[in-house]
Amino acid sequence: MTLSWVIVAFHRPDALRRLLPAVIPSDFEVIVVNVEDDPTIAAIASERADAVPTPTNVGYAAAVNAGAARATSDVVIFSNDDLLVTVDDLRALADAVQTGQCDVALPALINADGGREPAILALPTPVAILKEWALLPDQPVPLIGRGLRVEKWRRPVAPEPVQAGTAALVAVRTELLQAIPMPESYFLYWEELEWFWRLRDQEVAVQFRPEVVVTTIGGRTDVRPEKARLLVRNAVRCVRRTQSRRAAVVTLPIVMLWQLRLLLQAAVRRSGRQSMTSRLAGCAAAVGAWREAW
Repeated sequence: MTLSWVIVAFHRPDALRRLLPAVIPSDFEVIVVNVEDDPTIAAIASERADAVPTPTNVGYAAAVNAGAARATSDVVIFSNDDLLVTVDDLRALADAVQTGQCDVALPALINADGGREPAILALPTPVAILKEWALLPDQPVPLIGRGLRVEKWRRPVAPEPVQAGTAALVAVRTELLQAIPMPESYFLYWEELEWFWRLRDQEVAVQFRPEVVVTTIGGRTDVRPEKARLLVRNAVRCVRRTQSRRAAVVTLPIVMLWQLRLLLQAAVRRSGRQSMTSRLAGCAAAVGAWREAW
């Protein structure tokens, strides 16, 4: 096998059909992790891939780890199901790992409208969270960007070492992912940042590959109460687990400032009373979430 492709599928049969190529190359091992054992997903997967069912929603990290445990190739690529990627894209990322250029390869990301999505992230120190999450928007601001290094704004045009990135699609040496699995205590959000922190501690070579462009077609930009709670809890938890309790205490008001920025951003965009109410409820829910981070 050239590579194993682990797809985490969550009740999106149309997305999975769109994602899977019509013809699976013979040197590909495709493993679909069927979250909550959806029978429709199972039927689609049975035509072109091996299926790994989970009886409940175990979270993204646990689903990735379950799929990686079944991988038999030297390189595993793991991804969500709500994106578009070609076989050539997958081969290019796998080749970067197989040829020893890096241990982990990350693609560039665009949204369905063709706009660039953040693919490179900063490691989550309190200072980095203040700058990259709380104060600055996701898209570059030209006047502010001069002389200021903002990881989520960077758009390298050639392969470049990075410290962290999003986990929408990642190529990694299989033995490395099995030795340092994705942390499963987050359920959703921020698990990839702890994982990249652990990789940095082990001097693992992570590389951004801008020649590979993957389209993300899912996701929601609003902050619902439950999502806000998870974002706050997991950001604080990530800092505590990678650094210290003191750093986590400092991080809490910074993360709350981040939620406030999202609220103000919604107001500027005039997104409507319902969205504003949702964000206010999200901030209120997040106030009590910090206790769960300890």
